Amino acid sequence: MINVKPPNPERIYALDALRALMMLLGIILHAGITYGVGDYATFWPIKDKNGSILFDVFVALIHHFRMPVFFVVAGYFGAHMFYKKGAAKMLSNRFRRILLPFLVGVLLVYPLAIFAFEYTGAVFAGDISPLQTSWNQMKSGKFLPLNVLHLWFLYFLFLYSFGGWLIANILKKDNTLNTQARKIFAYVLQNFWLRLVCLTVLFSLCLYWIGAPYLTTNNSWQIDLPIFITYFLFFEVGWIIYKTDSLAKLKDYPITQIVTATLLFFLLIFVPWPDTAAWLFVREFISALLCSLYVFGFIGLFITKFNYYSKQFNYIMNAAYWVYIIHLPVVAFFPGLVFPLEWPVFVKFMVTLLTTTGICFVSYHFFVRNTFIGKFLTGKNIGR
Repeated sequence: MINVKPPNPERIYALDALRALMMLLGIILHAGITYGVGDYATFWPIKDKNGSILFDVFVALIHHFRMPVFFVVAGYFGAHMFYKKGAAKMLSNRFRRILLPFLVGVLLVYPLAIFAFEYTGAVFAGDISPLQTSWNQMKSGKFLPLNVLHLWFLYFLFLYSFGGWLIANILKKDNTLNTQARKIFAYVLQNFWLRLVCLTVLFSLCLYWIGAPYLTTNNSWQIDLPIFITYFLFFEVGWIIYKTDSLAKLKDYPITQIVTATLLFFLLIFVPWPDTAAWLFVREFISALLCSLYVFGFIGLFITKFNYYSKQFNYIMNAAYWVYIIHLPVVAFFPGLVFPLEWPVFVKFMVTLLTTTGICFVSYHFFVRNTFIGKFLTGKNIGR
């Protein structure tokens, strides 16, 4: 791959790429969850009866780090905009680039997603007229946005942006207390062991508050406070990384951290832990540790290996926002289409994943990239 001179030398391509990857991993997660054997209740009501536990393992692995990494990166970019562009422009940008796409996305994607879920659920149940059943469900009022589906992260992100804006405005005075706080945060973040221990302890306390050894999502309009505060922790970590100019100090041992985190993940899910409060806390601590390792490991990996401009990468980064917003109806519909086929479950998964990805990227290229939709999502016509 040939790298060319970046059109914007101030852009942090490593974090742009990392943010895009975390969004695109959501497609893999949602394609895989249908073919697992776990019960995901109302979060994901469709389940192929010929599923494999390997998909549950893979989904759990992605889930342990994807959104924490995403919110750390989002916090960094939020701070970057606040201190580079100013408080007013930062809040205006978050309104236009996050809140408005969120509201439009919920209104437009929700009915399509519900139709897709109803169709595939009807196929899995042996319904001879799944399309008619889905349409009847829609006519009964299920097209109304009763929750925010996969766009909950935009809901949270706008609130976090406002929260970061508010806190930064309160603490923007250059007094002794703020100066000392920045020095302490910088010292912690720029020390490998200190940053790892501090984030692990804080995150484990959050998991203790939640009462589970893993983070869950909150796709309801009503906010679950422990979950909301936990993701805000990661957003603030990203904000402080920017404020203390610590990004370049996070390059230590990226591969070692990711490998160690993965080993801890398998320890967490495959060891038959006793069902007691004490052992639950141990599991929460291990989960917090492996997530912290993933956060700093992925940031270090992308800063050291992917911090350059590439036309191919840039295209994917620009497309990721649209692809993630629109993918859910497609990834929920295709399992119903391929269900009658006598294919191995892994083939069905790959067909669902690749078809969904292909449709979303093709729609981006021809209907979004250089149109008013692309400008609505990114604030500019891409043209590259």
